[in-house]
Amino acid sequence: MTETVRRRGLERFLYRYDKDADLQQRLDQDPASVAREFALAAEEISAVVRRDVAQLLTWHLHPLLIRNFAGFQKIDYVAEYRKAGFDPERSH
Repeated sequence: MTETVRRRGLERFLYRYDKDADLQQRLDQDPASVAREFALAAEEISAVVRRDVAQLLTWHLHPLLIRNFAGFQKIDYVAEYRKAGFDPERSH
């Protein structure tokens, strides 16, 4: 990763995403405005636009926020957890 991940901005975005239809639409239509609003670096907005849940997990963002984002996108959270190199059976 070339830039520092700003947990606060990403977590604020993830918290609002499943609750805000306008934000969902803007992410698809104008990701640059979303990046500015949440002060997201290029690498961060790219991961969000790609719905790269595995990448979000490796940045150690709050897992419940990532789970909600994944669920809203109908992405298999456990599969992404494994893809990121984590073992859900051992993370208790």
